[in-house]
Amino acid sequence: MDKVIDIEDRIPSLKEKRKRRTNRNFLFLLVLFLLMLAALLYLQSPLSKVRDIRVEGAGLRGGEEYIQSSGVRAGDAIWGFRTSEIEQKITSLEGVGGAEVIREDFRDVVIRVDEFETVALIQTESGFHPVLADGTTFSRSSDTPPPAPVLAEFDEGDQMEKMVRELEKLPPSVTSLISELKHTGEGSITAFMADGYEVRGIISGFAEKMAYYPSIVAQLTEEGRGVIDLEAGVYFSSYEKVYGDGESGNTEEEGEGDQQEIEIP
Repeated sequence: MDKVIDIEDRIPSLKEKRKRRTNRNFLFLLVLFLLMLAALLYLQSPLSKVRDIRVEGAGLRGGEEYIQSSGVRAGDAIWGFRTSEIEQKITSLEGVGGAEVIREDFRDVVIRVDEFETVALIQTESGFHPVLADGTTFSRSSDTPPPAPVLAEFDEGDQMEKMVRELEKLPPSVTSLISELKHTGEGSITAFMADGYEVRGIISGFAEKMAYYPSIVAQLTEEGRGVIDLEAGVYFSSYEKVYGDGESGNTEEEGEGDQQEIEIP
């Protein structure tokens, strides 16, 4: 009987290739096992838990309230939630235009809130309510409101929305000088300025003319304080001519007197 000779004995290189292939498969399985073991240990360790939650951009409400609304707590699994779901929860809150949630340093969570800007305030018996850039009035009041003009005798609706849009067009340097904006009817308004002047105009186009306020006031350094009328052109009358006592009385009664026309650039 003829002796059977294995082909691998005849071709030693085939045996060596099979051995290397077996070693590679073993190495692959070993690495896969070690990775799975490392992942399991990581998920069971404090390194996979939320260490700190930070809120950026909070103003209308405290950061802790945003954290409560997010549903994420310190000690939760850092990969156990979807950032898109939390962003949706935050954005649904009153006064919030958008939100971004990111994982930072593998253990921290940052909630970035994009609130609508406070462009004005409304004073009620309960305190000051922010009027937001989207035209809505924030439901909560504050005894210490942010620096913004107070809107008086405005009803929520068309006129307030138009006024908010005009205020958004103004540079902050001018807006910061407006203490109060009083709606006097038929779209007319009176602005009481922090530097002592009173400005009268109409809502439509108010921002365009009011943007020149610093240059207008610069021309009145010798005139004293008074009323600046922006309704038709730009005119100035001293408080003495308007009210008769030289002071702003927050009243609609005016005295007689010539008006000084003011040039604007």
